[in-house]
Amino acid sequence: MQYTTDIVIIDLEATCPESDEGGNNSVERSNIIEIGAVRLDRKSLEIVETFSELVRPHEYPVTPFITKLTSITPEMVADADPFTEVGQRFLDWYGPRNKAIIGAFGAYYDIPLLRRECDASGLDFRSHIAGGAFDIRAVATVWLAQHHHRTSGLRLESILEKMEIDMTSLAMHRAVDDARAAAIVLQVHHLGYALSV
Repeated sequence: MQYTTDIVIIDLEATCPESDEGGNNSVERSNIIEIGAVRLDRKSLEIVETFSELVRPHEYPVTPFITKLTSITPEMVADADPFTEVGQRFLDWYGPRNKAIIGAFGAYYDIPLLRRECDASGLDFRSHIAGGAFDIRAVATVWLAQHHHRTSGLRLESILEKMEIDMTSLAMHRAVDDARAAAIVLQVHHLGYALSV
């Protein structure tokens, strides 16, 4: 399988107000606190570059719930750069429009949140990232169905377990490792094995 452009898989860790901690976190009530991304070569699907930075939130603080989930504390982001700076560095790293396709595990949340934070910060999302996104969750669903696994309740960890991937080197719920994990799903689907764990 070869793609026409490289694939950048992102994962975002974000804050949410305490009222959203039950799992109904909304894009409108979130701030990015970490951006992690991996760039996959369009031919080999090998990870060729990574991006990982913490972000100081501007509206919603890091709550104990978010710290428990991600291990990111308020102190860790207190001296981090704001999204206006980190977001611009990410867009510069991503490159110009149509040179890569963006993907995420659950693109319905990460991509709109990234777009919203860019818009709120005056960053030109659209000159870098075009159109929609490649949802790795859909790829996982196809793989699970082909291998006679249930496709409900899809979590990255449970999918990797079903793919028999050793996750001991991955810090799940940290952005760059979740992006790596999503890349592994794509690699296993297309190649039958993981190139990078």
